[in-house]
Amino acid sequence: MFEAETRLDILERLKNYYAELNEGKASADEGTFSFDELSANAKEFEKTYAEMELIVEAGFPQTSWGIYLDYLADALAGLSRRKATAAEVELTIKGKAGTVIPAGYIFSTDSGVSFALKADAEIGTDGSVNATATSTTTGAGGNVKAGTVTLIPVPLYGVETVTNAAAAHDGYEEENDDSLRERLLFVMRRPVTSGNANHYWSWAMAVSGVGQCKVIPLWNGPGTVKVLIVDANNKVASAELIKKTYDYIEEQRPIGATVTVVSPEPVLIDIAATIEGTVDADTFKTAVNRWLGEKWFGLSKISLAQISRILLECGATDYVPDSVTLNGKVANVTLTAEQLAAVGEVDINVVAT
Repeated sequence: MFEAETRLDILERLKNYYAELNEGKASADEGTFSFDELSANAKEFEKTYAEMELIVEAGFPQTSWGIYLDYLADALAGLSRRKATAAEVELTIKGKAGTVIPAGYIFSTDSGVSFALKADAEIGTDGSVNATATSTTTGAGGNVKAGTVTLIPVPLYGVETVTNAAAAHDGYEEENDDSLRERLLFVMRRPVTSGNANHYWSWAMAVSGVGQCKVIPLWNGPGTVKVLIVDANNKVASAELIKKTYDYIEEQRPIGATVTVVSPEPVLIDIAATIEGTVDADTFKTAVNRWLGEKWFGLSKISLAQISRILLECGATDYVPDSVTLNGKVANVTLTAEQLAAVGEVDINVVAT
């Protein structure tokens, strides 16, 4: 093994080598030609040591990154980085009855996010048709809000208006290094074989868009497995993501198992508190939802102490004892393994200090 060295340390050693080689008959002091030559070499050697250090880091899952982590994941566990996905949206298109809109036809938002029809759509006798479209680019940027897909970039005779009653969904970014590293270390450190619970976790987490997963073996008797997933934003998974996960597991699982894939039941938690200081309700709600999503995998209860902590982190200087309530009670909220909590109403009152 080696340790990275600085240019000055390397230069000093080179000067000593030079003195030994010339038996002290030639100078390598600053200002001499020899000093300039050795200084240039020392700088290059410093860079070489730094690159060697990176080589070591790239060779271990705990410190690797980018394409080198991809190589390790594939070589050590047969894993691939989850790819970015396109968002999907349901469009309502209105116009002349009988007009056929071809697959691939483009609609867009004011901000330039474009969606292409997945299949041909024909406007019905009522002058409208509902059709599914996918974003032309991948990533979370395609998850546009409801009512924003309203433009027809290239006019088509018979098509008059378009809109989306619901927001687009299931557009996810490419898996980052930390997520891929977590999956790789999971497979390497735990027995993943013969369709055990770890195997089902690994299969579910290989699907683009899945953020976390719980596996419940024998949930409905012998040979049954329940897989609970949330999406990459730690929210309830869409029906499309659930089906995609189910289909993938069905391709991988051993013969004989009966698999059920679902997303946890959403449970809204109303929070009230009387505080000193200043807390923005929306900021607090976002912070609590983030904490709930990140902790879902092992969260069996919502603690008043944790909610109070987040209040303080969001700007409260203190809170009135017994004023922090969850669903109207000064008590923790218990969750089952199949529930995903989210913040409902937030009521924050401020008292004078």
